[in-house]
Amino acid sequence: MLDSHIHFEHQPYDLKLIDDMVNVALSKGIDELNLLDHTHKFKEFEFLYEPTKKDEKSYIWYKTHKTISIKEYIDFIHIVQKRKYPVKLNFGLEVCYFPETEDKLREELKKYDFDFLIGSVHFIDGFAFDIKKENWYGRDIDNLYKRYFKITELLIKSKIFTQLGHPDAIKIFSFFPSFDLHPYYEKIAKLLKEYNMMTENNSGFARHGFTNYGLNKDFFSILEKEGVRVNKSSDAHKYEDIGNKFDELQSCNLY
Repeated sequence: MLDSHIHFEHQPYDLKLIDDMVNVALSKGIDELNLLDHTHKFKEFEFLYEPTKKDEKSYIWYKTHKTISIKEYIDFIHIVQKRKYPVKLNFGLEVCYFPETEDKLREELKKYDFDFLIGSVHFIDGFAFDIKKENWYGRDIDNLYKRYFKITELLIKSKIFTQLGHPDAIKIFSFFPSFDLHPYYEKIAKLLKEYNMMTENNSGFARHGFTNYGLNKDFFSILEKEGVRVNKSSDAHKYEDIGNKFDELQSCNLY
């Protein structure tokens, strides 16, 4: 079994951490780990977040995060790859996707050789929708949902990524539009199938006490019907959370 979305986040790049990750995985019957870090962590991807200047609170959030060089991450990957582990370890990035910076992103990513790339929509026209509930107040919810799914379409069509991250994360604070989302679910599912791209059933919201973690059940069923590969993902930011809530995620076309 694969956990396809595990972060280093603020954890140190050291071999003990890898040992801890492997031990938790083995205890939960997981034999493959996709390890990654956010692009917002690396100086080399500062250009990516230029659109956040459109939204003051989102830009402040980005600028308060200390960044390091991606070289530190890549050097650590090379150290780990020289060792043998009882589970398969893959290394990649979770990339925040902005249509405005797609071309520059494409060129930057050519410099690196990762096993996988998860593309995620964390920002809608500069607005970081998953940071604080109060940041939603006074916004046009219908428009946010329409833009979210349009940006997701562009992400898939970019052909940059191997996996779409948490495809309905916009529901995190339980703000919902006035219109039916099924046509949007169907369009995303068809595009994922057309572009031979995976997505994920992500239990990450559970870490923060949310009960609406995992894919919307109807969205999940549409993905299954379309034959899209859906990976289980913990979105762990601490090694203890690897495989978290996997037994409670829907199970059918899961890997």
